[in-house]
Amino acid sequence: MKLYRIFSLLILSLTLNSCATGVKSRSLLFRSNEFAIYTVARDKISIKSETAVAKTFAHPVEITEEKVLDLLGNIRFREESSYGDVNQYVFEEKEIKEFALDLVDGLQKLKPDQILLVISKYNPVRSVVSHYSRTGFYIWSTDTSIEILFGELQKEISYDEQGNYFDWSNIPDIPFEHFPTSTYILQGPGFSFKKVSGFRNKHWLVFDKADLAKLKFEKRKKTTVPEVKNSVDADLKSEKRISRDDEEGIINGD
Repeated sequence: MKLYRIFSLLILSLTLNSCATGVKSRSLLFRSNEFAIYTVARDKISIKSETAVAKTFAHPVEITEEKVLDLLGNIRFREESSYGDVNQYVFEEKEIKEFALDLVDGLQKLKPDQILLVISKYNPVRSVVSHYSRTGFYIWSTDTSIEILFGELQKEISYDEQGNYFDWSNIPDIPFEHFPTSTYILQGPGFSFKKVSGFRNKHWLVFDKADLAKLKFEKRKKTTVPEVKNSVDADLKSEKRISRDDEEGIINGD
């Protein structure tokens, strides 16, 4: 019976590791309640066209926390739906600063046959009624470029998953092939899209190393949270006024 339990636990462990991501293998470098960073071997990546990605990379990479913010801080994406299109930033500034230092250390530890996998979950509102969202991406370096391939972009995580590392780090495969999708990165300054099979993959960003010094993070106006707060306050005031008027027997047309 004891041997059976040990065997069952071993099968469960292998299942969790194989389901944790679409790649065949990943090795954890750093993790917190908000992010996880892994190394992934080049030969463990699922690629249909082997020529799309170099066999070896220009690793390790020397980069600063500030330059990580410059690289990631201005990237925006569009989410299309039948209700309309929404444009937003991929990352909040505080979100990037959560994992920037460990990302820098991870890039310095990379071997020429590895890339980094980063999974970040973030909730800017941090209220009991709000959800965390998850973004996953690969990052690596060539002789002339730093390249980032995104998978999920601000994908909402259910309450059941967001508190458990094994749940929120369980992401779908990040495809290197071009594929049609209603959620994609918007063209911005400092990068180009990688062409795959003649099409621009709008999840695959190529930053020319010669232009990295020109990249600067653009500060944003903090409007989202105040707008939410004002909206909630307005709703509460309205409810209070209606309740009082009801008690007084007055019907208000407001």
